[in-house]
Amino acid sequence: MEIVASWTKSLCIDISQGHMSNHLSDGKPEAAEQSDKVLATWNVLDVGTGNGLLLQELAKQGFSDLTGVDYSEGAIDLARSLADRDGFANINFLVDDVLETKLDRQFQVVVDKGTLDAIGLHPDGPIKRIMYWDSISKLVAPGGILVITSCNNTKDELMREVENFNQRRAGTFQESTETPSRDQEARGGTPIFRYLNHVRSYPTFMFGGSVGSRVATVAFLRN
Repeated sequence: MEIVASWTKSLCIDISQGHMSNHLSDGKPEAAEQSDKVLATWNVLDVGTGNGLLLQELAKQGFSDLTGVDYSEGAIDLARSLADRDGFANINFLVDDVLETKLDRQFQVVVDKGTLDAIGLHPDGPIKRIMYWDSISKLVAPGGILVITSCNNTKDELMREVENFNQRRAGTFQESTETPSRDQEARGGTPIFRYLNHVRSYPTFMFGGSVGSRVATVAFLRN
């Protein structure tokens, strides 16, 4: 979790400083006090937060506007208890199902550590994954980022899933000609999400002549 949190911090700083195009630059973040000011402007949502420890790690990195949601009331109670115990009472925890979210705000950073994996294991996984992407696309603010950490999907698989979502949304809006106010970006051919970068520091292994990692963390920009 520390790797994901520190990498997300660097990602946000690079974007704020204009270093980001399709991937992170090799530039160094500026002074810590300036970085803290930058991070204070980024609000963060953790979907399927579980025990909330990823948000604690993000708080240690300097993020201050932090919200965690989980459909399990027990998980939220645990996350609140751990946050209070560890001195992170400012983190906001809510009971909410990302597939049928009731949240009425958007976030500049949305992080997912294992939620998409869990959804994929459900008997109705393919349908629920569609619901997941439809919901996530509404939660990430334009210009914001989605950071997915997965143990069940490779970087390339996550990129293909995002591309499938982009194509599905584009096709949906092209078929709708009666409401010209609907999602101009999709009808104009601009993908909703595009790849930014992925964590390269995870341990790798070789199997069958291919090099891989047991964990993938990939960031996508919301256009």
